[in-house]
Amino acid sequence: MSLLSHDLRSALTDILGGISLLRGSELAPEIQLQIDRIEAAAGTVARLLDKGRTDDLLDIGPANARPVNINLADFLTDLKKRWGAHAAQKNIVFRVDMPRDLPAIATLDRVTLERILANLIENAIKYTDRGEVVLAVDCDADLALTFVVADTGPGLSDDALSRLFEYEGRPKDARKPGSGLGLFIAKKLSGAMAAKLTISNRNEGGAEAVLTLPKARWFERSLRRDGVTATSAHDAPVRLAGVSVLLAEDNKTNQLVATQMLQALGADYAVASDGLEALEMLEHQRFDIALLDIEMPRMSGIELMRAIRRKTGPVAEMPLVALTAYVMREHRERILAAGANGIIAKPIMDLQDLGRDVLSFLKPDGGTQSPSSTGLSGRNGDTAQAEAQAVAAGEIVDRSIVDRSIFDALIETIGPDSTAELLGKLQSDSDSVAEGLARGQKTLDLAEIRAQTHILISIAGAIGATDLQRLAQELNSAAHSRDQATIEALCAKCLSGLSDLQAFILGEQAKEHPSP
Repeated sequence: MSLLSHDLRSALTDILGGISLLRGSELAPEIQLQIDRIEAAAGTVARLLDKGRTDDLLDIGPANARPVNINLADFLTDLKKRWGAHAAQKNIVFRVDMPRDLPAIATLDRVTLERILANLIENAIKYTDRGEVVLAVDCDADLALTFVVADTGPGLSDDALSRLFEYEGRPKDARKPGSGLGLFIAKKLSGAMAAKLTISNRNEGGAEAVLTLPKARWFERSLRRDGVTATSAHDAPVRLAGVSVLLAEDNKTNQLVATQMLQALGADYAVASDGLEALEMLEHQRFDIALLDIEMPRMSGIELMRAIRRKTGPVAEMPLVALTAYVMREHRERILAAGANGIIAKPIMDLQDLGRDVLSFLKPDGGTQSPSSTGLSGRNGDTAQAEAQAVAAGEIVDRSIVDRSIFDALIETIGPDSTAELLGKLQSDSDSVAEGLARGQKTLDLAEIRAQTHILISIAGAIGATDLQRLAQELNSAAHSRDQATIEALCAKCLSGLSDLQAFILGEQAKEHPSP
């Protein structure tokens, strides 16, 4: 079976490579839609193969669950690409609805969630001959994450409702062919995720499937090595006293956030602004662990890791951990192949999570410790109540630029005394990124655009500018695929978003230094 898995991976690499080449061509919109569909489906197959042995995928259960941090916007975009083309073939619409304040990151088994939703969406499209199928995603005050698949089809018969989720439970007189196996699989996989799945008829016609994941099943901030997540979220606070850390990071805002966290954890640390400087520091100083940004000037994180692993002595064996905003499979493989012990996803959102991550890579057995459940990238009940009170009092509440709950949590983490410094670095970084993006847009310099969006993804995510972060991710992807039309449109949107962000920064600076 491992040989079959190898051959499947090889063939899949060719498929994805061919798609990448096609993206550089001028394609009609209807052809582009099908390319998106093929690419999204191929990505699903890649994740299924990445999950484990091919024969393991025949089982339905939690044994192979691998929780990872997924960007919800990217995840939903992939679903839209795949199923939008299916719906278009039937002259119906597949739409994805998500609120602006949806948490940016969810930590769960992406493969299992994708399999559940694929079965629900496929079923809805199959039975809908006109109208639309809508996937609506929301996070309520209790932080339960819900996925609702609603259609405008005929709904379910009484016989079908009585046999929901049974193996081959579709009624014999159903007007569409099928066995009902999809709903059976979806129900079993939901149970494996400790999620709740219900299906019913809608009052306005059609059917509705609701998948609900309680907070404990999706909120886990750290990206763990090999997807391992510990079980308890109530460990004692982490301390890194006596641990010497080399931080290689070129962005000043990220340097400040990371060093303030390391200082609060009690670690000893030194900062290098690029890979060459980090390599020079390793010639004269010993460190217990190195945290390395992947995209740096003069020498990248990948090049730095390879150079360290080529050395002799203890330095060649030190734990190397990549700091990156990119946690997709192809990026992980490149990073791990270069010699990394693991990856910490940027932005770093929580003090205790960073401490536990560092300790986990220092432990001889490679085990992990439990992450904390703080640093939520989204709204909680207290935040929502405070906003409602502010609106009632006539105050303007604007979540379109920065999510206050994320920004305030960051300020609390680094300490109020560092707020002015953080705002100054944010202002400098946002100015620099805006200038770089404007240059890249004018000359269509793809390397410049990729470099600037890499910075923007990280700083926007760190302070809670989730919409701007999402735009930067889309622009970075377009720059990699050389999609000129999309690049030009997204550059304009990112520059506009940067202008809004700078206005937010100026407002926060005014609060720090109010006029007399």
